[in-house]
Amino acid sequence: MLGIEVAEDGLVELVVDGAISREDFDKVVSTLEGAFAKHGKVNVVEVVRKFGAIAPQLWWRDLTWSFSHLGRFGRCAMVTDSGWIGPVARVMAAMLPIELKTFGADQRDAARAWARGGG
Repeated sequence: MLGIEVAEDGLVELVVDGAISREDFDKVVSTLEGAFAKHGKVNVVEVVRKFGAIAPQLWWRDLTWSFSHLGRFGRCAMVTDSGWIGPVARVMAAMLPIELKTFGADQRDAARAWARGGG
């Protein structure tokens, strides 16, 4: 299950809680493209409660779509207590031209503030 919302200031908040379907993926892409059109660059808070199954072809679509749009993302905050996601995100951050920072599940407000350009 995947949820996505765009705030008035363009902050995109994405919540992952289980498996991700093709419909979920398409909804995220459509929402992000709308946010890009309206706000230019967007900042993202991605909350990962539980990471479930995702079809291999969606992984590929996600990678190709994401890398082709990297310049449209500002700050990305990853909120999770999942053991492996935080460390992987920190390694990826070193290789990406975006600001990415990880936060614990109890730090969602801090993640939003940081993603919006705060401390």
